[in-house]
Amino acid sequence: METPKAPIQRSFAGASVLAEVFHQKYVLSIPCYRQVSEWARYGLSVSDKTLSNWIMIASHDWLRPIYDLLRKELVLNQVLHADETPYQILNRADGKPATSQARFWLFRTIKNTEHPIAYYHADLTRERAVATTILEGFKGYLHCDGYSGYKNIPNLSLVGCWAHVRRKFFEIPGNNGKAQKAVEYCDKIFSFEKTIKELSPEERQKQRQLVIKPVVEDFFDWLQSFYAMKGKLQTAVMYALNQKVELLRFLEDGNLEASNNLAEQGIRPITIGRKNYLFSTSMKGATANAMAYTIIETAKANRLNPSKYLNYLFEKLPNTDFIRNPDVLVDFLPWAKSVQENCQ
Repeated sequence: METPKAPIQRSFAGASVLAEVFHQKYVLSIPCYRQVSEWARYGLSVSDKTLSNWIMIASHDWLRPIYDLLRKELVLNQVLHADETPYQILNRADGKPATSQARFWLFRTIKNTEHPIAYYHADLTRERAVATTILEGFKGYLHCDGYSGYKNIPNLSLVGCWAHVRRKFFEIPGNNGKAQKAVEYCDKIFSFEKTIKELSPEERQKQRQLVIKPVVEDFFDWLQSFYAMKGKLQTAVMYALNQKVELLRFLEDGNLEASNNLAEQGIRPITIGRKNYLFSTSMKGATANAMAYTIIETAKANRLNPSKYLNYLFEKLPNTDFIRNPDVLVDFLPWAKSVQENCQ
């Protein structure tokens, strides 16, 4: 009987050990240098550099095939959410100093889709070309926060975020009556959205047209009556007016949301992790992080135990000839029957 292949050759990092290393870093946000003492309690003497190398090797060898396939599945959807957050990469290939901001991008499916996906991407820039590349093949609605880099990308209809509008007015200091009234308009929208969240997309669209469309139109008519503005009030008003087309778009389709909160929640694991391990030394390390977060957060969205799923991938993929037979990879996606049976 042939001995099963290990995920990392000539290493004692078996599937279960790797799954635990990933779990500690990406689920519990424990950086590698803090894991060292924990592994020592189990009798495993290992350095943080070794743990980091294990993560990069395992990610690029065994997570990347699933990661790449998830991107292909992602763009088959008709509605997505997007967000980005700053990130630091020390050794940059573009020659910029380590203090320059790189970016972590997130693109994810809507809440009630059959096969939810949270796809993360690490990059040195926030340029439009990054989004264009990731979204190649996508045609549909994209929820976002108003970042201009998403504008004018072919086949995209942008959906604005009313939570961002509300936040800009809410943060205006002092007893500003106009700001308070703007917040009240936004609160009406969100209160109404709560009452229709259990309805079908078709019924949500009908109810929005009947009830909330007049509120939204009245809000913009009221904003356009403003004059002699300055400071944060002017910034908030101009943000809303410049986003008018995008902010009205959620009225078109019941599958759309009034806010981009789903993406903001999805970017939170990155911000929590960033507080603990601060940066990536290299682009390769940042990419490994993106792959790991994609696999783990997508596993959670599909009701899987992420540690079990990682263990399953690290155990099965080294013994599967997916290079010559790439079609077998669909059996390793989070919603595949065998995965659901073994990893819940």
